[in-house]
Amino acid sequence: MTTLSLCSPHCGVAPETTSGGETYERELLVRLGQGGTRVELILARGKPHPAHAPNWRVHRFPIGRGLRWYVAPLVVPDAIGCVWRERPFDLLRVHSLRYIGPAALWARRLYQIDAPIVAHHHHLDPGRLNGVIEKRVIDHADAVVVGSEFARRQLRDQLGARTDHVSVVPYGVDAAFSPRPARPDLLARHGLTGHPVVLYFGGLKARKNLPLLLDLWPRVAAAAPDARLLVAGGGPLLADLRAQAERLGVAASVVFTGYVPEAEKADHFNLADLFVFPSAMEGFGLTVAEAMSSGLPVVVSDRGSIPELVGEGEGGFVCDPGRPDAFVERLLALLRDAALREKLAGLARERAERLFRWERCVEGTRRVYENTVEAWRRARKDGRR
Repeated sequence: MTTLSLCSPHCGVAPETTSGGETYERELLVRLGQGGTRVELILARGKPHPAHAPNWRVHRFPIGRGLRWYVAPLVVPDAIGCVWRERPFDLLRVHSLRYIGPAALWARRLYQIDAPIVAHHHHLDPGRLNGVIEKRVIDHADAVVVGSEFARRQLRDQLGARTDHVSVVPYGVDAAFSPRPARPDLLARHGLTGHPVVLYFGGLKARKNLPLLLDLWPRVAAAAPDARLLVAGGGPLLADLRAQAERLGVAASVVFTGYVPEAEKADHFNLADLFVFPSAMEGFGLTVAEAMSSGLPVVVSDRGSIPELVGEGEGGFVCDPGRPDAFVERLLALLRDAALREKLAGLARERAERLFRWERCVEGTRRVYENTVEAWRRARKDGRR
């Protein structure tokens, strides 16, 4: 297949976002377009998108705000049908099982769309409707792409869904995330000059488990009083976390940056000596891969997909969040031992370079798309569809 065309009804691909999932979607679709794939993107009116993305055409839902999952069936099928009539595509892409999946299945049937459906899945959040909505989409999609073996197991074990059509394609990391000297202006801005820095980077939301990190930080700060914890990112828990740091008496050694613009993300990783990530659930853990690519040893939780990224002792340490002492011990070991930091930083960087580059992600994803379209056409030719 020389040229692939896809339709992707979407909740968002904003140039600035706090969501790892939205970052993945934006970067993947931009790079697919750069490689020649024609992308028919459908967004709500006013939703931003990268300017001048090659081979993109942006269509708009007849709503002025972001989609709600229960609204999607009312607007998504007609929008897909309009695109299909105007400019037929090879593949219908589902970026969210809950928000887009049911509407895509309905649109294909309603408008007799002659194209397979490929769904993308990150992780399952707890929900009573998962077995009704998400499972149905997985079972009826022609192919599914996930970022980790954990995500595939979760579909099988928690949903009881079929997984014979599920492909694991790890996310990518931009080469801009690489080791380089810290920017003096950022060190000064955050009051980090002359201090060893432990970095957390990501959204400040409940499943990231940041209260645990602040609860254990007083023990780290007592043993390493010069160390600073840099909490980079914005989110709904920012005010609560600042209040928690005050209550624990560690506000002087914990720095909250608030939202970090995309243009400054890579530079913030270069401010740190090591990275910590206590998240309770990740379908991939993009920020962990970015830290590893930046040449940081990492101390991470053993939940979700994160152990697949790190490998115990290969790029850092994997700890059980139920045992906070393990986090404290590993953080202090790295703060005290420069040689250990250097060794693990090199291993982390090599692992990221080998496994988590966008070129690999785009190539693997495009291969799934092309194989699915070819199988669909063969079935149609043989009269099986």
